[in-house]
Amino acid sequence: MHPRDELKPIAREDWPALRDMFKTEWPKHEIGYNTIQNYINWVAIDPKIKNLEVLGLNDGWRENGTYIVVDRFHIYMHSLDDSGDSLKRALMLLDWDYSYMIVSAQESKRTVIQEVLRLCNVDTLWEVTSSMKYELPMEDCLKLELSLPEGLELKKLGIEHAVTANEVWPWRHEGSEYFMKRLAAWNTSIGLFNESGEMLAWSFVWPTGAIGPLEVAKNHLRKGYGTIIAKAIAKEVAKVGMNCYGTIVSGNDASEAMFSKLGFKRVEDTYYVRTRAKKLVEYDH
Repeated sequence: MHPRDELKPIAREDWPALRDMFKTEWPKHEIGYNTIQNYINWVAIDPKIKNLEVLGLNDGWRENGTYIVVDRFHIYMHSLDDSGDSLKRALMLLDWDYSYMIVSAQESKRTVIQEVLRLCNVDTLWEVTSSMKYELPMEDCLKLELSLPEGLELKKLGIEHAVTANEVWPWRHEGSEYFMKRLAAWNTSIGLFNESGEMLAWSFVWPTGAIGPLEVAKNHLRKGYGTIIAKAIAKEVAKVGMNCYGTIVSGNDASEAMFSKLGFKRVEDTYYVRTRAKKLVEYDH
């Protein structure tokens, strides 16, 4: 860490310029672009949104594109600096007394992240080191054929559906219900419902622009509803001008097979980690 380094908030009026840096070599850095666009959208909906910062190292983001989003306890990070130096220096300046969930970091950044955690004496609660990212171009999403069994309908999710989704989400954690509610209210989302109004399957879109969590109710597995909802959310994402990405934890053979059958191609791996708080904090697991 350089003695004069400073982790500085990037002004909201500069977020579009930061976002547009990730148009280079499109769509290689699309997730970096989507993440900033997500928060541009969110502050337009709620200009007083709390506990949200987009941080850069010194004022170097205009040269290296390095940024860290701290959204409550979630961290999203991207950089155009292939050396990893600016990202490492930025991460070293975070207050690691708090518990964070690092979300969907590029596999190429995993070594940097792990080194920072080691140098800062940060323990981890869990790591997912083999989450695979699959991609389907926007044009192919729009071509997906979608038909519904009689008596079923698709509709946008509401915050009440987010509560149900969170209750059965395998990765639920303290604070995740509010996270799901924001995804339902502010991002593209869709659910499959029967005539009684029961939610059979659902999918959200993460702040990165990737689809998920995508789930099917346990008492409705093996009916093809996962494929229906995957097609439906892919088409909705494409309608707003984005390619469709999905992440799958290694070993989830059923999801791998479904995405592959729909034409998704594996493009890279991503990395998730939850750190342990060093003091009493609001979100610690």
